[in-house]
Amino acid sequence: MTLSLIAGPIAVIDVETTGLFPFRHDRVVEVAAVIVRDDGHVEREFVSLVNPARDIGPSSSHGLTSEDVLHAPRFEEIAALLLNMLRGTVAIAAHNVRFDRQFLESEFSRLECQFPDCFSLCTMQLAGGGKLTDCCRDYDILPKGDAHHALADARAAAVLLTYLLADQPRTAQQLSELVPIQWPTVPGTIRQPVTRDESHRRQAEPPTYLQRLLGRMPGPALPDDSKGAVMAYCALLDRVLEDRHVDDSEADALVETATQWGLSGKEISLVHHDYLNQLAVAAVADEVVTDVERRDLKLVMRLLGEEKRDLDEILSEAAVRVSERHPNATTAQPATESLIGKRVCFTGELQCHHAGQIISRELAEEFATGAGLVVADSVTKKLDLLVLADTHSQSGKAKKARQYGIRIMHESVFWRAIGADVE
Repeated sequence: MTLSLIAGPIAVIDVETTGLFPFRHDRVVEVAAVIVRDDGHVEREFVSLVNPARDIGPSSSHGLTSEDVLHAPRFEEIAALLLNMLRGTVAIAAHNVRFDRQFLESEFSRLECQFPDCFSLCTMQLAGGGKLTDCCRDYDILPKGDAHHALADARAAAVLLTYLLADQPRTAQQLSELVPIQWPTVPGTIRQPVTRDESHRRQAEPPTYLQRLLGRMPGPALPDDSKGAVMAYCALLDRVLEDRHVDDSEADALVETATQWGLSGKEISLVHHDYLNQLAVAAVADEVVTDVERRDLKLVMRLLGEEKRDLDEILSEAAVRVSERHPNATTAQPATESLIGKRVCFTGELQCHHAGQIISRELAEEFATGAGLVVADSVTKKLDLLVLADTHSQSGKAKKARQYGIRIMHESVFWRAIGADVE
């Protein structure tokens, strides 16, 4: 199937974004372009995650977390590469092209660069409306890849476009009369694109601080105080893992503590092993291990260098401990401190559930108030605690909390600390 005598290739684009309104400061978090020839053949492709330097927005819509884009280039760092990929094209296309074009115009305007006035094709409009997956189904097109992944959506839209234009002779005639778009040039630093797979591979690598900790040789421990050394390290570890993220300063503190108390890599590994076991005991105590608890345990496993262990086996062993009422007193986590009277603020989309529904901001604040905390709308130096679900959040609140040195706590830890009934 061909696209008639079109003057040049078409750039089929797709963007994933933090929200719906670029004029309200929403940003692109992933961009893709598929350059398709008049015979439907794909000439070249481009895709990259984009660090929006702000909150990632609802992960449920694009499947991304702040950690996914943490090391991705910013838009200005891949803009030149994207423009080079688009050169020679005579038109742009997308499913709901107005949406994608509006976001690209907004991103380029931030670079003081005007997005060119060019011929646009909307596969949604040409198909008579409907979601991309539904339109593809109408033409027996089987999309490859996950929906709301920019490259997968751009590829699907490119295939759909070839089918649609075969039934649109007037549009095909318009395309045959076009000349290549005059794409602008942008100055600035260029970084290589980062894909979702590349980001996931990076995240799967053991944190570098684990090599520093677990590779330690035995040091001169204080005499007859090994239990105290373990307790000191456990107390710090528990505080560090509250937000389910270990930053550079926290990693240095863990290494410094291990050095000061003469803990070897083997001893630290045993502490990590037992710490995870205690989290598992807490998870199975109510005889129900939720998906949220499993995700939390897997995250902690990675942070502790315990990801090679089998989670189901860990939970089974924990269930036996609970049934036998035989906790390991020497490695138990420190007792949860009271948060009554503390000023707390929430940021980002929460992920835990209550009564089968994702906890809304209103319900979160109701839980916090009921537990005796004072809810704040913003982050100030008087705030005691910021609660979030995305450990690498770049929201304004998270940035300010880190700047002020305010305590940050992952939502799963917070709900457990106040005894909230969540899933």
